[in-house]
Amino acid sequence: MGRKISSGMSGWPLVCSILATSVFLVGISAVSTAETQAPSSVILISVDTLRADRLSCYGYRKLRTPGIDTISQGGTLFWQASAQVPLTLPSHVSLLTSTYPFVNGIEDNGQQLGPNVVTLATILKSRGYATAAFVGGFVLDRRFGLNQGFDFYDSSFDLRRRAGGDPGDIKRSGEKVVRFARQWLEENSARPFFVFLHLYDLHTPYTLPPGLRRSQGPGYDAALSYVDQVLGNFWKYLAQRDLLKKTLVIFTSDHGEGLREHDESTHGYFIYQSTMWVPLIFRWPTGTGTYPARLDEPVSLLDVAPTVLQFLGLPQSPQFQGRSLLGLMQRKAPAPEAEVYGESRYGHNHFGVSSLRSLRLGRYKYIEAPKPELYDLSRDPDETRNLYAADRSLALAYRERLGAVRSRFQPQQTAKPAALSPDVVAKLSSLGYVALSGSQSAPAESGLDPKDRIAEYEQYGRAIVLASSGRVVESSELLKQLLKKDPGLTDVHISLGLSQQKQHQHNEAIQHFREVLKKDPLNVLAHFNLGVSYYEMRQADEAVKELEAALAIAPYYTRAEELLGTIWLEKKDHERAKSHFNHMLTVSPGDFSAHYNLGVMATLEGRWEESTRHLNEALRADPQSAEAHNTLGSSFLRRGELERARGEFVEAIRLQPKFAWAYYNLGLIFRQQKKHGEATRAFRQALAADPTFRPARDALERLRDSN
Repeated sequence: MGRKISSGMSGWPLVCSILATSVFLVGISAVSTAETQAPSSVILISVDTLRADRLSCYGYRKLRTPGIDTISQGGTLFWQASAQVPLTLPSHVSLLTSTYPFVNGIEDNGQQLGPNVVTLATILKSRGYATAAFVGGFVLDRRFGLNQGFDFYDSSFDLRRRAGGDPGDIKRSGEKVVRFARQWLEENSARPFFVFLHLYDLHTPYTLPPGLRRSQGPGYDAALSYVDQVLGNFWKYLAQRDLLKKTLVIFTSDHGEGLREHDESTHGYFIYQSTMWVPLIFRWPTGTGTYPARLDEPVSLLDVAPTVLQFLGLPQSPQFQGRSLLGLMQRKAPAPEAEVYGESRYGHNHFGVSSLRSLRLGRYKYIEAPKPELYDLSRDPDETRNLYAADRSLALAYRERLGAVRSRFQPQQTAKPAALSPDVVAKLSSLGYVALSGSQSAPAESGLDPKDRIAEYEQYGRAIVLASSGRVVESSELLKQLLKKDPGLTDVHISLGLSQQKQHQHNEAIQHFREVLKKDPLNVLAHFNLGVSYYEMRQADEAVKELEAALAIAPYYTRAEELLGTIWLEKKDHERAKSHFNHMLTVSPGDFSAHYNLGVMATLEGRWEESTRHLNEALRADPQSAEAHNTLGSSFLRRGELERARGEFVEAIRLQPKFAWAYYNLGLIFRQQKKHGEATRAFRQALAADPTFRPARDALERLRDSN
C-alpha cells in the first residue's frame, strides 16, 4: 500500500495540475451568488467506503480512475475533506443534515432518524425541486429515516434471499443503481431536480461481475475499477443528455477503509485518516464563474449542504452546523482555521472498548482516547508518530477545543435518545422484561483503549467472514475463544448464537441470546433471533413473545414482523397475519414477502383483484420468484383463466425445474382441458421432482380410474 499524499503539492497528479495552473495564474474571479447564475439541478454522488488516496486524481499510482477523475475537470477538488463518522448511516445523516452525530442522535448504523428533520432534500423539495434517491446498500434503507424530503426513494432490497446474513452486507450493484437513476432522469430532468446516488460496491464483501472479477482479480482496487467504469458511463450519459451544463455535481464518500493500516481491515473501529479522509469534488455547471481547481484547507462533510444552498442562491438553514465553502474559494480575506470534528462509538457499542473523538485544526489532529494521540498530518499523514507525550500542552489545548465543540452544539429535541413510551414499557413488562438497557447506560468513555483490543476485534471480523462463507464451525471456535477472554461481549454472543442456529444447535443458541438480554433487554437482534430459534423448535408461543418484544422496541424491524405474520398464517389466524404484512408495507412498500403472503391469503379467500395486485407487486420486487409465479397461476386457475394460469406455471417451472407444485397445477389445467395425456405427463413430472408429493399421485390414480 502506498503512503498517503501529504497536504503539499508534490503528489498532485497531472490530471488535476494542468487545470489548476491556469486558474491560479489568472486568479479567482468573484463567485458570490449575486454574480452566479444558479444551476437548475443538483446531483450528489456518494461512493461508500472510498478512500481519497485510492483515486488517481488524489495521487494514487497503482490504479487509474479516469471516470472519477473526469468529474474533477471543471470542478474544485478539496484535498483535505473529512467525514464525521466512519460508518455509513451516521455519515450520510451528517452529510444531508449538516449536523454533528452527537446532535442528530445517529451515531451507529441501524438507528432511525427522527421525523421532521431538516435535510438538503427537504429544503430543495420545498423550493420546487423534484427529488430522488437511489441507494446501493440496505444500511440506507428508507426505514432508517433518510428518505425525508425525497419524492422517490429507491431502496429495494430482497431481505428474504439474505435471511440470516449481516444486513450491512446487503447491496445492489452500482450498475443497477445507476440504471434506475437514469430511468428516473428520463422522466424528470425537464424540471429542476436533486438526485442522490449511493454506490455500495466498495463495501465488503466484494461482489463484482464475473468478467471483471476474472480480469481484475479480487479486492478493493478491483471493486474501485468497477465503480469507476459505472460512473464513467453515467457521466457520458449526463453529457449526452446535455445535463452537465445546468447541473451542480458533488462527488464524495461517507468514509474510507482501513486496509490493514493501524491493523484495521475495514472501518468503524478507529478514526484515523485511513477511514476519515474522503474525496470531495464540486463540479460546477458551465458558465457559473471561475473556481479554484484545488483547495487545501481542511473541510468536512458538514460543509456540503450549506455550500450547495449558497451556490443555488437559497437561504441557509438555521439547523445546519457546517459552513459554506464558497467564501474559502473567493479568498477575499484570510479565513480562520475551521475545526473538523470526528467520532466513533462503534467499538464501544459493539466491542466493549471506549468511544473515540477527534479534532482536526490546521495541520494537527488530536484523538481523545484512554491513551490520547496527537499527530502532525503535514509531516505524518499516516499517523504513525504520536506526539502526545512530546507536545502535551498542544494536545491539551486541542482537547479543550474538542470539548468546546461538543458543548457549543446542543442535541436537537428530536435527536435525543427517545425515552421508551409507556406502551413499550408495558409490552416488555408483560413479556417479563425490565425495560432498561445496560449497554446504553454505560458511559461512552468507559472501556479499554481500542488500540489494546484491535487484535481481538480483527479476530471477530475473521469469524464473521468465515460464517458468511459457510465455515460456521471454524467461525464458532474463534467466537468461543473471544468469549473466554471476555464473556461480556454481547455482539460475540449474538454472532455465536447465529452460527449455532445455522448448525441447528438451537438450545445452545438460545443460551447466548438470553445472555445478551440479561445485560441489554432492549437488544432487538437478541429478541429476534431468540424468536427464530423458538420457531425452529416449534415453540410458537415463545417465538411470538420474543418477536413482539423486538417489534415493541423497533417497529420498523420487518424481519420480526414477517416471521410473526408467518406464524399467524400457519395458525390460520388470517386477520392477525394480514395486520403484520400490511404494516410491513408501511415500512417497506415494495417488500416481497408482505405482498406475496397477502396475495396468497387473497387467493385463498377468492379476492381475485387483490390477489393479482399483491402477487404482481411481489414479482416486481423479485421477478425470479417461482413461488410467486406459481401462486399467481393458481389465482388465475381458480377463476377459470386457464391460459394466463398456464403461462405462470410454465414460467415457474423455467425458473425452478424441479417445482412439484407447478407441474401439478399445470396438470390440473390439462385435465380441465380434457388433455389427459399431457395431464398425465405433468403429474408424473411432479412426482419425479418430489416422489412424496401425494396430490400428484392421487391425481394420476383418478385419471386412470376415469379411463
